[in-house]
Amino acid sequence: MIPLRIQVKFFLENPDGVDLSAFMGVFQRWIQQHALEELLIDVADYRHVFEGPGIVLIGHYSDYFMENHNSRVGLLYTRKRQTSADLQTQLRDSFRLALAACKLLENDTSFEPRLKFRADEVEIRFADRLQFPNKSETFNLVKADLEAVLAEVYGGGAVRFAPVQQDARHIFTIEVRGEGVTSLSDLLRQTSVEG
Repeated sequence: MIPLRIQVKFFLENPDGVDLSAFMGVFQRWIQQHALEELLIDVADYRHVFEGPGIVLIGHYSDYFMENHNSRVGLLYTRKRQTSADLQTQLRDSFRLALAACKLLENDTSFEPRLKFRADEVEIRFADRLQFPNKSETFNLVKADLEAVLAEVYGGGAVRFAPVQQDARHIFTIEVRGEGVTSLSDLLRQTSVEG
């Protein structure tokens, strides 16, 4: 079973003083430069929504958000069109594309100080309440696939993951903590994004 939408969020290590409006121009430049491996369409500003989606880069297959949900600024990648045959492939692709976008942001010299994302913490959300309700049975359903993919992403290092909360009012969300990684480059090497 594959969720209608899967989300992966990497948190900024240095969120203080980050002005979300700066991402409007960056995301528009990505569209012009075809910076990501998919068709990018538009940028939307939702900063007026409290702890909402922030700045959104809208793509054909995926959306990229610089969001401030729960007062934690980070890049949220959302795969909205499913092209994979299984959950593990979907998770691998989502990690790879999210990491590629985070690395582009870290390399962008227009941010001062430069952005840095945490490699040791990530959030995975299953935005499909019908097939993946927020309850313990859902965790048991995805646990083996998560273990396999996270072992690859974190290079066999120690990884802990657990549901954030089991409340039907919230999207089923997994918090992941990895040990032994200090930068996105560590994770990118595992997902073969870097050359």
